[in-house]
Amino acid sequence: MNTTRWATLVAGLAVGAAACGAGGAGSAAAAHVNSNSIDAAAAASAASGKVLVKTRKASPYGTILTTSAGKTLYIFTEDGKGKSVCNGSCAAEWPPLTAPKGDSVSGVAGLGTIKRSDGSRQVALRGQALYRFVGDTAAGQVKGQGDEGDWFVATPSGASHAKPVTAKPTPTKSSPPSGGGYGY
Repeated sequence: MNTTRWATLVAGLAVGAAACGAGGAGSAAAAHVNSNSIDAAAAASAASGKVLVKTRKASPYGTILTTSAGKTLYIFTEDGKGKSVCNGSCAAEWPPLTAPKGDSVSGVAGLGTIKRSDGSRQVALRGQALYRFVGDTAAGQVKGQGDEGDWFVATPSGASHAKPVTAKPTPTKSSPPSGGGYGY
């Protein structure tokens, strides 16, 4: 078994054990999160004692935040500053980006952690919790944008929970009005 696969297996088992030990996440939810949210780059990053957040351009959203493996990060507008309210089945669909105790977070100014209700440390940007989306199965996907009107891509400026990032409409060329004009 190569090192990357071993790291992925170990990280998956750790997440599963934490989910089951957190009281109520059940093994089905833990398996769902593990199969969709753990990837080799994230496991390697976790093994190094660092959680790295990166940026990339994503048309039409501009510069957005991603995991070290390129998976899009999101904010939940129902969260308060410094508080995550996405737990249970919500967290199974929107896995929080977490940092084990003692690990550092880096990559973008303003990163830190907040304490979740289960005691784990969730990565946050200026107090706004960051999440992944299980529907984004490959790097570069942005399938969670605007989900239920509460989930939006995170940006380096924080994708303020007061003004979530949304796609900007593409201007269209309009033709001059016809008829009724005086033509001068």
